[in-house]
Amino acid sequence: MNKKIIFPLFALLLILLNGCADIDPMFKTKSDKNSMTSLYVTFANGTGGFTATTGEPYDSKLTVEIPWYYPEGSKIETKLDSLFVTATLPNNAIMTPSFGLVNLTSPKTFQLKAQNGDVKEYTITAVRKRSSSKEIKSFKLNESGISGIVVNNTVVIPYTSEDISKQTATVELSYYAKISPDPATVHDYTNPVQYTVTADDGTSTVYTVKMGTPVKVDQGFYSAKKLWFKSAGDMGFDSYAQISIAVSGNYIVLPSSNEWVGGSSAKYYDRKTGNYAGDLNVSGVNGLYAVANDSKGHIVGINNLYAGENVCLFRWDNATSAPKLLARSTDWSCVNSSFYGRKLSVYGDLDGDAVIMSTTDGSGGGAGGANRILKWVVKGGNIVSPDPEVLVYSKAWGWVAKAVPTGTTATSNYFICSNLPIFMDYLNGSTNTLVSSFSANYLPAKRDATPALTYFEFNNAKYAAVVDASSYSSAMNIFNITDPSKIGTSSSSGAYSTFRVFSGDNDYILTSADPNWNITGEIAVGPVSADGFTMTVYFLATNGGVAAYELSCIDPTKI
Repeated sequence: MNKKIIFPLFALLLILLNGCADIDPMFKTKSDKNSMTSLYVTFANGTGGFTATTGEPYDSKLTVEIPWYYPEGSKIETKLDSLFVTATLPNNAIMTPSFGLVNLTSPKTFQLKAQNGDVKEYTITAVRKRSSSKEIKSFKLNESGISGIVVNNTVVIPYTSEDISKQTATVELSYYAKISPDPATVHDYTNPVQYTVTADDGTSTVYTVKMGTPVKVDQGFYSAKKLWFKSAGDMGFDSYAQISIAVSGNYIVLPSSNEWVGGSSAKYYDRKTGNYAGDLNVSGVNGLYAVANDSKGHIVGINNLYAGENVCLFRWDNATSAPKLLARSTDWSCVNSSFYGRKLSVYGDLDGDAVIMSTTDGSGGGAGGANRILKWVVKGGNIVSPDPEVLVYSKAWGWVAKAVPTGTTATSNYFICSNLPIFMDYLNGSTNTLVSSFSANYLPAKRDATPALTYFEFNNAKYAAVVDASSYSSAMNIFNITDPSKIGTSSSSGAYSTFRVFSGDNDYILTSADPNWNITGEIAVGPVSADGFTMTVYFLATNGGVAAYELSCIDPTKI
């Protein structure tokens, strides 16, 4: 053997070994994280969506309540032997046995082992629970045709000159609830009448029906009530596809969006229950991407780049009507041939005056888009130009941003809401310069992104409803922006409680079963009720579902 060759090789090996750097100390220490978050349980077919009865951080013993019947309103009894369990686990932690399809007819214990070997046990108990809902949802005197107004546990019959001393009533109750005495029998409503509403679990509430005059608070809404929630599985969502929502008449509309194809599909649902009602007519609409609604419930839709037909806007008079082409740009110059239409907003009435806004992808965050705002103006029911006015904002957003008009003229102020990086700016519509911005601390604790801001007005107040989202959960918060100078209010301010008037801190939608990696979502608002007392807000979490909330401006202290 040639020793002259061996020695240089050996010397080189020593040099290489001595030259190796020490392992970074942060990688020498194994993680001790063994706490799970976002526990979520569905039925095996993906319907339902149930969480632990206690919040995070979780104790070692957790209970998940499963409704006695499902879907809600049916008489189909649930079973606990085939439930799908998911949660968010720390990196490199292992759950034994693994989550997935689990038999929870009896409590089941799981062990979550951290990277360093530390183990934390979780015992999950599923309990079937009968409904505790016992609401009077609507009340109407049959002979006089007078509808009562439900305020907490009181039904107010507006003062009338009609004789209501001998009236039967039609009452809508919570599912499975019963009422006594029978409202179908004759009662004298010139004097207060009491009804007992009993839930399926046996608990009860007494309602008093009496004559009176509801009084509004001076400004804005007094209370917010959750009407219903439907999970992504309940509504038949496709992964990542439900990114926009519109309200039209008795329905909400959700397209199944895909920026990479030219096809179109959308469903509409009963907005009072969330139940599927039909498929939107999309004849002649290629590549429907996002939808929005005007103040009268007309629907506007925008196509995507892969539709290959320039930038198109479509209009539906209602959820059951055929679409009409509203505008088609003359070429691609308005979007600089980049992706567009992930977000769409309308303010006003398409049969009168309105402003429609959308955006292209941004130039930040690797999106490589044109960072443009697109604005169309409608005057007297006619679109002024099929080509949008193009605005280039000085701040760069990433893949998703939403431009939101707050008036019906070409110079009306507007918001620009960026998903990532997070910023929400209020701009002067005449000069396109900044008026004010939401504080970086607009929430006490933020998630990862702000995929949507929706502007609306109610009872002499102006609001911005904002989606606070991560891949695993999304929440809606509502801010009173009647005074634009308050838009920058920080969560540490003493005035914060009058700025954030609806909190999603403890009422959010989980998406852990099918993580919302694109971090998208949306908010739509329905019309103000004919009596001016209520309006409904619909919160969409992509891959999570839809929640409906009723805002009321009735002052219950003056009933």
